[in-house]
Amino acid sequence: MAEEITVSTVLDQLSSITQQMNGARLLVGGVVTDVEKLRSHLKAIREVLDDAEKRQVKDTTVEDWLRELTDTCYAVDDALDEWNTAIQKLLPANETDHKASKVRSFTCHLRIALRFDIGCKLKNLSRRVDAIAGKKGGFEFKLMSGSGEGGIMTTSSAVIDPLEFYGRNAEKKKILQLLKGESSDEESGSKPTLPVIWILGNEGIGKTALARQVFDDSGVKANFDNRIWVSASYPRDEIRVARDEIRVAKAILESLKGSVSSQVEMETVLQYINEFVQGKKVLLVLDDLWWNACPRYWEQLMYSLKSGSEGSRILVTRRGGKNGTNMTEIGLGEKYGTNMMEIGLGELSEEECRSLFRQIAFHGRSIDYREKFEPIGRRVAGKCKGLPLAVKILGSLLRFKTSIQEWQSVLDSEIWNLDSEICKPAGVGYECLSPLLLSYFDLSPALKKCFLYCSIFPKNYEIEKDRLIKLWMAQGYLKSQESKDMELVGEEYFGNLASRSLFQDFQKSEFDGRIIRCQMHPIVHEFAHFLTKSDNFNAEVKVSDQECRSKSSHEKFPHLMITFESDQGAFPNSVYNQKKLRSLVVEHGGGFMNGIVLSKVFDQLTCLRTLELSNHDNVLSKVIKKVPKQIKRLIHLRYLNLSKNKKIKKLPKTLCELYNLQTLELSWCSNLRNLPQGMGKLINLRHVVNVGTPLSYMPKGIERWSCLRTLSEFIVSGGNDDKKASKLESLKSLNHLQGSLNIKGLGNVDKDEIFKAELSERKKLLALGISFDRDDEEGRKKEDDKAVVEGLQLPSNLESMEMFYYRGESISLMMIMLPNKLRSLTLDRCMNLKQLPGLGELPALESLTLRNMKRIEKVGNEFLRTDRTSSTGKAVSAFPKLKSLVFLKMKAWREWKYKTKRGQHYGIMPCLCSLTIGYCNELEMLPAEHFPDTLKDLKIISCSKLEKSYKEGKAEWKKFPQIKFSHD
Repeated sequence: MAEEITVSTVLDQLSSITQQMNGARLLVGGVVTDVEKLRSHLKAIREVLDDAEKRQVKDTTVEDWLRELTDTCYAVDDALDEWNTAIQKLLPANETDHKASKVRSFTCHLRIALRFDIGCKLKNLSRRVDAIAGKKGGFEFKLMSGSGEGGIMTTSSAVIDPLEFYGRNAEKKKILQLLKGESSDEESGSKPTLPVIWILGNEGIGKTALARQVFDDSGVKANFDNRIWVSASYPRDEIRVARDEIRVAKAILESLKGSVSSQVEMETVLQYINEFVQGKKVLLVLDDLWWNACPRYWEQLMYSLKSGSEGSRILVTRRGGKNGTNMTEIGLGEKYGTNMMEIGLGELSEEECRSLFRQIAFHGRSIDYREKFEPIGRRVAGKCKGLPLAVKILGSLLRFKTSIQEWQSVLDSEIWNLDSEICKPAGVGYECLSPLLLSYFDLSPALKKCFLYCSIFPKNYEIEKDRLIKLWMAQGYLKSQESKDMELVGEEYFGNLASRSLFQDFQKSEFDGRIIRCQMHPIVHEFAHFLTKSDNFNAEVKVSDQECRSKSSHEKFPHLMITFESDQGAFPNSVYNQKKLRSLVVEHGGGFMNGIVLSKVFDQLTCLRTLELSNHDNVLSKVIKKVPKQIKRLIHLRYLNLSKNKKIKKLPKTLCELYNLQTLELSWCSNLRNLPQGMGKLINLRHVVNVGTPLSYMPKGIERWSCLRTLSEFIVSGGNDDKKASKLESLKSLNHLQGSLNIKGLGNVDKDEIFKAELSERKKLLALGISFDRDDEEGRKKEDDKAVVEGLQLPSNLESMEMFYYRGESISLMMIMLPNKLRSLTLDRCMNLKQLPGLGELPALESLTLRNMKRIEKVGNEFLRTDRTSSTGKAVSAFPKLKSLVFLKMKAWREWKYKTKRGQHYGIMPCLCSLTIGYCNELEMLPAEHFPDTLKDLKIISCSKLEKSYKEGKAEWKKFPQIKFSHD
């Protein structure tokens, strides 16, 4: 599927490269003829791909022809990319004059070698394409009339919140009552059982959506101490009950702990669960339960959870219905200490279907528009047979079609007449397969490719949006459009797919509301697998107990994800032979990466565009300790992730030969101190992610990273490595830098150097962290840090800022010149600071955190800065938008008091919602009279004098009836 984007990519690259080759005098004689012949055939093939793609659903011979075309296009793409890399290395000017003669000699020999190599490979590839073009005539394809572009839109405006969807109100109300109410055992006083609520229904009926609405309900959040969501879904032909039992149990434990569990024995895991839920009110959701839980396991799980307090609940979603599979059939009942309740979901009523369809398809439309399209909309909704997922898919498809003819085309499509036998291999019911195919065929070629790539992830996988965009970019699916970066194009593609309900369960940033993660509905995931299996597009291989299993042979798949589910699993040797592999993603699935031989990967998998080897180390796993120099053979590589490999101490110089590298992920490599010299040669780098990796300095040459968009941390050298290190001044060359940047080692610089960095010109930087740590603490004066702060020129669009280890005794807004858009500020470990800066005048500040300031004794009017007046003469509120305020580890802080003049009235933190004070043992009282009524969340952590004052019943505390004290 989606071969058109592959063919178009090859044609674009062929045109670009031949121009460069002509300029470099690399094409001669018959080679030009082969190039023109290749281009002509590919253009003719592209014109029939739309028809061929639709016909392959029913015709296996067309499917075979498309598979052969895809394999050949991959080979052409590899060859062109290899040549392009060699040519680009010829074109840049030489760095030094004394190398010029050697470079000219090398260039001459390389031109001769390229000439011969290009001639041979182009001729062979041209023959293969010629044969494929010859077969085309026998199919009598229709010429393409145009591809759907899918109405490109942004994520912010395109995604309809699924919680707004109509239907299931009665079922939701009933479940909420069961979750919040008392069980019959609790009412009667008999020995309590753990109530289990089962949501049963067929695929696409809305079980998970209903469970998610209940799970995210504000009342439910307030009612339970812990809420745990676990995906229990696995295809039936891959079931190994014992494995899935431990996986689900570990997922429960990890949710309770908030971190990955290294436990492997079921008994140990259940014991830990028992300890964590002790005395707590817990809600556990087991979503899409497939495995036929044996009675003994269910009894063990129930026993471990029953240590929770009364009112704990389990909510399970499962395929089946009142006349299908239920909990009785899988051996569960009252004798295992559970109180079972069923909620059966049937199809939506005709009116419910129409209401849901109208809500999506007519979103944002005028009354006249709705009246015009209502009659045909009713007929379309009737095609959905009461399935919410089908309604969502069709409603999302038609939402951006604005003519009756387009709607009628969907209603009259031949896809509705698919033979039921075609639906079986898809694993998707007829009612959902037809809407999904209609939506898929409406996508542009690039969007089809992006959608299909998502099937590399396992079912119910949480897909990180930014990572997904980088993976798309590595495969060449995103092309810069005029003034748009590839990343922005990727954002728009993601928004388009999300708007079509092909993504769901969005997790959004609390800071700016941007989508961070999402999932694919299990049926949408199965649909994507159905499409990709026929094209040998990708496979998921699970490694457990020395086994390597997959749905089908992974040997021909160009995109592969390997999931380690056990610490005993070994990297499958068969992967090393897959020489055409373009993506290799290795993930932990409760286990750890074991047994991979990187030298074999680098020597044999030379077509890789994506290599992800992020690891979660433990002391027992055979982790990556060294990156072999053979990595230079991966000349096509765009995306490299070595994060969390804690045994890696250095990277080879040959890494700098990866000319095409766009993304380098090196976060949390705790023993990696330096990057190799020569990193400046990686001029196509766009993202360098090095969070938590203790680099000593940034290597020379990074000013050449002119394409760079992301740099997590810039480390300033302490002086010992000056000959190897880049200066802070090199940041001024990174004109496209955006997102977040942390600058460490500012204690090693002076005012002039910080000024040369020209931070104010980085207009797209939204978050900045500055740390005044220093390699050598001796000789650094307090005034030195103060001078650096005065030299800071902050970006005007900055929304978040953090400052660490500042040594000065004072700091003012005039020194920092904080931008008016600043919404979040953290000051930490400013050990010499005697007085808090007057931050109250920051107009947009919503979150403020102050930590580890051991010399602060008093907080008063200097903090508010309330001496200003508005244009009308009225006093301006201090902290007018502040919602969250945190004080931690202020050891000398004893007084918090504001003084106001008689007759003077002004607001202090009028929007404050949350206040946390921790480890401030000298503080005796809060200025309660100045806190607004909006303050509902007040937490006091290990503050002995405040707690004593509260227990004494002083009047000031009466304003906070729900105050929370804790001792961590």
